[in-house]
Amino acid sequence: MVPTAPPPLFPGQDRGPTHSPPRNPPPAGCAGGSSSPSPIQYARVDAQCLPAAPSPELPEDILMAIFAALEIPDLVRAGAVRTTWRSAYVALRDLGKLKQPQTPCLLYTSESTVDNIACLYSLVEKRVYRLTLPDPPIRRRFLIGSSLGFLVTVDELSEVQLVNPITGEQIALPSVTTMPHVKPICDDSGAVHKYEYTRDSAKQAFSTSIYALCALRESFYFKALVFYDDTSSGRFIVVLIHEPFGQLSFARVGDDKWTWLPPHDDYQDCTYKDGLLLSRLLHCRRTSSRLVQQIKPRRASVGPKRQ
Repeated sequence: MVPTAPPPLFPGQDRGPTHSPPRNPPPAGCAGGSSSPSPIQYARVDAQCLPAAPSPELPEDILMAIFAALEIPDLVRAGAVRTTWRSAYVALRDLGKLKQPQTPCLLYTSESTVDNIACLYSLVEKRVYRLTLPDPPIRRRFLIGSSLGFLVTVDELSEVQLVNPITGEQIALPSVTTMPHVKPICDDSGAVHKYEYTRDSAKQAFSTSIYALCALRESFYFKALVFYDDTSSGRFIVVLIHEPFGQLSFARVGDDKWTWLPPHDDYQDCTYKDGLLLSRLLHCRRTSSRLVQQIKPRRASVGPKRQ
């Protein structure tokens, strides 16, 4: 077999014939011996054999600035490239510093998948991602809010969870029985099997009803909102607008109970900034953006936790 010439070093380059350098004749009396060193050494090194130079590392703050402009699918892919990129991705995600308004995605469940699978349709990529989420099964839960990339769900026990569908992180929020309107009813073994729900305001009680565990969620929850909370180590605060009469309760991530905010009711929406809950009441026009009610919760429950 006739050996072929090696490929060119660079595209478009004609390597031409390859000639070996002249070899010095062996010294006298040394037949076939090794040649003495030549004043000039010749060597051919293919570019493919050279070790790859390490790519320069960008500082984490620059990586975060770049990643902040990505859509969520591209951001997740970038975080899987290398260790330093993942560190920047995690820091960006935890700090909530995504600058670009994300293109909305459609989240849904399907009868053709198992109960713990959620389908996420990306409008940018026009494709469906199937996400495996922790128990309880996502298909059996109610969705009462979606903010900052989190879902606020209510399971068949009428308990509330905070779920990140991208990372699979799930946080159990305080039990519904820590609200003053709901009391647990236990069976003979001590397990909660029903709820006693009192429709009362800060001024008076109107009626009391008994609900099955899964039935309370249909009558009690109206809306949930998630906000960044710079005053606590939990980083997030969840606000519920709930029955009776559209009242407000809130809890930080890590709290062991909901904090009820009487005496007002008929809340329709709210926002949170600098320790203040700013809420809009029912009697405001729907098109009005004026916030008519400012509530500063008690310092002991909303301000920084005391050590």
